[in-house]
Amino acid sequence: MAPHFAQSLPLCYVLSAVGGILEVGSIAVLAVPDAREKEGIPIPTWLSMVTLASNVIMQLIGSLSSNLIAPWFGPVSIVAPIYFSATLVFNLIIFGFILGLEFFDRIMIVGTYVIAIGTVLLQVVGPGIQDGQDIGELLGHSYALSWLLFLLVSMVVSTILMTTSINNYGEYKRIAILLVARSTSYTLNLTVSRAFLLNPDHFVLISFIVIKIVSGAIYTYAIVVQSTSVKQAKFIPLNATIVILINAMTGVIIWEDWRVISSSVGYGCVFLLLALGCDLLLSANLLTNDNAELGTARLMRRFHLERSLGSRNLYSDIGDHEQNIAGNKEVDLLITQSMESTRRSAWKKVLSTGNIEG
Repeated sequence: MAPHFAQSLPLCYVLSAVGGILEVGSIAVLAVPDAREKEGIPIPTWLSMVTLASNVIMQLIGSLSSNLIAPWFGPVSIVAPIYFSATLVFNLIIFGFILGLEFFDRIMIVGTYVIAIGTVLLQVVGPGIQDGQDIGELLGHSYALSWLLFLLVSMVVSTILMTTSINNYGEYKRIAILLVARSTSYTLNLTVSRAFLLNPDHFVLISFIVIKIVSGAIYTYAIVVQSTSVKQAKFIPLNATIVILINAMTGVIIWEDWRVISSSVGYGCVFLLLALGCDLLLSANLLTNDNAELGTARLMRRFHLERSLGSRNLYSDIGDHEQNIAGNKEVDLLITQSMESTRRSAWKKVLSTGNIEG
């Protein structure tokens, strides 16, 4: 790496987190006036212009901080987990605790904390600094070049599908297309940012600049498409998980992070924690009472109780399908099994591409 850019893991951590914090802030400055207008409080035109300008400035600074500069000072595989962890934690703090614009139940709070803890542990067992890397030598390995080309092809194909015919597919194929587009474009964007300082020749440097611009545009466009094409409760936790995993694989395959990982077992367990945290966030959104297909409303319909009129025993006339259940323990067991089945069904619907809605 160029001598005037000495690598620093703490600086990489801070820059990555700043990007996530500013993204939440950029959303908050627009969300607050919008909430006030919905409450009937008029917002002056000048204030709307100020909040819009603040949104653009914070997004720009956040993008430069996490997507461009942070990879100069540390491994690309740690940028994404810190960025998304900071986004989730500060989303909880700002929108939940400070502004009170959104409600976060216990499962969502615990899931956010699990992801944050996993990110902290990543700094302990994850990859460290590698000096003296050369991008030409790294891409000289066939497996590294093959992985880079795979990411490029996947990004191009998913972008074509996203821009031409995404609305022709069912929800779960749309989720898959957007996941590929966002994960590959984000990973390529971080990779070429770090490669800028690793002695690329003129042709490679120009190619990387093109990839940087194109991948950034694709990532931004995918966010716009995502907002109208898929359910955010399903997509956001899955997107965070896939992006983090693809970046980790890129770190191992292209950047040879395996040389400086403190603990392979610990590194694997960290990503298991991140996946479990995202599972909690996904389940919290899918298994709510408002979800008629997968939520608790569907579960309770299986245990319909009819109130008996004129009796102190309010549930003396429990339906026929409940009469064969002997004792509360059997009822509790049946409810637990049904909840576990519902949870599995929720994940199966999200991850399956074979059962597509019309």
